[in-house]
Amino acid sequence: MEPSTFQHYLIGLLAIGNNVSAIGAFLAQTHGLPRAKVKRMILITSGACLAMLVLFMLVGTAVLDFFGISISSFQIAGGLLLAGVGLEMMKSRQPSALDIKAIEIKDQAYCGSDAQLYASAVVPIAIPLTVGAGTFSAVILFANLADQATAKLNLLAAIAALVLVNHLVFSFSTRIVRFAGEAGLSIFTKIMGLFTLAIGVEFILRGLGTVYRQLH
Repeated sequence: MEPSTFQHYLIGLLAIGNNVSAIGAFLAQTHGLPRAKVKRMILITSGACLAMLVLFMLVGTAVLDFFGISISSFQIAGGLLLAGVGLEMMKSRQPSALDIKAIEIKDQAYCGSDAQLYASAVVPIAIPLTVGAGTFSAVILFANLADQATAKLNLLAAIAALVLVNHLVFSFSTRIVRFAGEAGLSIFTKIMGLFTLAIGVEFILRGLGTVYRQLH
């Protein structure tokens, strides 16, 4: 599979930026809310994720240049970060920061203001629970590899597809938890962790290869 194809970008981003780890926090935050508010929260979360990912895609490399960071150094550092994230996902015992069983028995609805509620859709649900440092690093590295307009469009389409998938997962989160259960979500998280680890190793090897060629 060519490294600039839509499928390559999508698989990489789905492995790192899937929102399974955010389901627990999302269900706890939206428990007892009217469906209209839940839908608005999902829209805000999706919008925040899309905006941040596109921003890092467009200006990430320029930020590295501003701070004098070579792309090979960032490939190694970003690869180490992704590898660490992948290992943590593979060691994870449950897919979310909150126990799903605790969510199922929670009987008090959210009582904060709408502003606080919608702010929580951005932080922490969108950032960092859905997309965090690992996802941002991957987008910057993918954007650097996308040296043609077609590749950049493929990356943009993959980002949009990732946000759409996460939007659907949040929309059907209650059914997903009931169907898959904690064990099913944990298995999914571990599998995605393996992909994330592999992507991290790939970036590390790319960075080391560039450094080796520069030294010789």
